[in-house]
Amino acid sequence: MSYSTKQQQAILQGLEHHGETPVSASELADELRQDGCQVSLATVYRQLEKLAETGQIHRVAADNATLYRPCPAQKAQSCLLLRCSACGRTEHLEYPQIQSFYQQLEEEHGFRTDPCQTVLTGLCARCAGQEAAGHGSV
Repeated sequence: MSYSTKQQQAILQGLEHHGETPVSASELADELRQDGCQVSLATVYRQLEKLAETGQIHRVAADNATLYRPCPAQKAQSCLLLRCSACGRTEHLEYPQIQSFYQQLEEEHGFRTDPCQTVLTGLCARCAGQEAAGHGSV
């Protein structure tokens, strides 16, 4: 049986404060300490691991670091993140059709996905628009 600690709640609240912007464990630990929560970096990593295992947060691999953000779906098997390679913003996407793709990957290729770590990288609408506008000027 899983239970929530005060530290876990503080970490979740810290992540929720950042919204769609993933944050590193060290940034989160620093912010928690600034807010008066006595927590070590090792404890933050341990709690983030537990929260990821229960599907409450997403892990986002980015530029030689692992970043974290809340998972609004709470362990839904039909979610993934969209990450903008230009601005770093992530968007949580619940997409029920992806579950059949995950299942097909497992059946045909023996590859089991973890929806809380599945990230598609590309350009968000804002950055794509800026890129398109930049191509128009000579």
